[in-house]
Amino acid sequence: MPPSYNEVTSWTPDQLRLIANGLFAMKARLDSEAPKAGNPVLNLTGAEWTGTARGPANDRAEAITRWLRGVADECGDLADAMNRGAFSIEGAVTALENGTKSSESQGYVLNRGSREYEVAFETAKAPPDTEYDENVAFQHQTALRNLGISADQAVSDTSAAVSSALAALGGITPASIATSSGSMTRVANQVDAFREVYGRVPVGENEWRMAAALDPHSYNAKNQGVPPVVSVIKIKPVPGQGVVATGLFIPIDKVIAGPGWNRFNRNLGDNRGFDANFAPENTRVSYFIDYENGVIVARQNPSCDDKGNVKTGTPSVKASQLSDGTVAIAYDGWDPLAPPGPEKVGWSVNGQTIVTPGHGGARVSGEATDFPSMETYQYLPDGRTQVLHQDEAGDHHETGPMLNLPLHHDYGSYKDDLDRFEQEVVNASPGNDWIPVETGEIAGMTDLGDAENPPELKEVR
Repeated sequence: MPPSYNEVTSWTPDQLRLIANGLFAMKARLDSEAPKAGNPVLNLTGAEWTGTARGPANDRAEAITRWLRGVADECGDLADAMNRGAFSIEGAVTALENGTKSSESQGYVLNRGSREYEVAFETAKAPPDTEYDENVAFQHQTALRNLGISADQAVSDTSAAVSSALAALGGITPASIATSSGSMTRVANQVDAFREVYGRVPVGENEWRMAAALDPHSYNAKNQGVPPVVSVIKIKPVPGQGVVATGLFIPIDKVIAGPGWNRFNRNLGDNRGFDANFAPENTRVSYFIDYENGVIVARQNPSCDDKGNVKTGTPSVKASQLSDGTVAIAYDGWDPLAPPGPEKVGWSVNGQTIVTPGHGGARVSGEATDFPSMETYQYLPDGRTQVLHQDEAGDHHETGPMLNLPLHHDYGSYKDDLDRFEQEVVNASPGNDWIPVETGEIAGMTDLGDAENPPELKEVR
């Protein structure tokens, strides 16, 4: 589905041009500096330096100069790709703006937030004596939607060209100094992961947040490349609510990895405080609600202990949504490095979160274990970030999980919010008359699924 008019016109391709200008300046500097890297050696006379080491030294000096010139050329290619991309995207945006104006001059007014490019006829904007024509409306809708598709394709083409140029630049960088090659790979991985679910490349800060959450790779050294477990579900969009993200993290460097004492290894923590811009990998469990596009992503990262063991557990994550867009997420993520059966003895991070959209932003409530720390933020489309919830871990000691994982607490208006959902019931008097008692578990929740073919959640009530 193409991006809406509002999404397309919010793009800032001029930022690509600013980066390109910086790259062109870097190319010029590298071109001028390249000879200086090798010339101090190459310009030495035979009288100044003789011997068997001179030949290899000359070869090394020439290689450094060639490499710097190669980097300069690749920087130029990357700048060209960005400049061409900026021009292409700007042209696509202008074409959509002009097409929209033309359509509206005929009375067919675009719903600028619609990704289907719906049009409505307004007599006041139409030429005199013009009446609504269903075929004409369809023609305008189709033409505008095609312009939206073209704009999306311009971004995709630019992304591909920039990725190719980055790959070429990374490919000529010696491993000993390729400090940025990981960043290049990470961006490419995030684009691929986002495209698999959304069918296009990410645009804007919030979509890059979702791309990072979807990325099925690990980059932190402690994770040793062991991937996270990522699951996805599609929901009803609620435009204007942006992204709501929740992260659960261990605030210290290590904790006891089992419901015991010194018998067990120590699990490595996230060793951080609250962070409104937390990276998905710097959590134990996280989940992101993209209200603009109607996607929920949940992620459990690998568990690592102080003996070098790394393993990822598969969490249970379910969701439900009310007709007003309110989302409930039930999660249960257990430690795969704990002794057998940790989920059976309360050794898991579990709970339920309810996010209720509102005109001034969302609010959140829920039930959570007393460990680890928990944070929820809303990233609004206008760039503002709202702190919805911050919940300090029950204990900042290595015994924190042992003492606090079996315990739970509510936050926000949880009981009132939970009552809006139909709940599972049990008989309070087994063997006698049916006396239904609500369990607190929401009925009919849907499991999140694989990113390749995510399930679709139907709204209730």
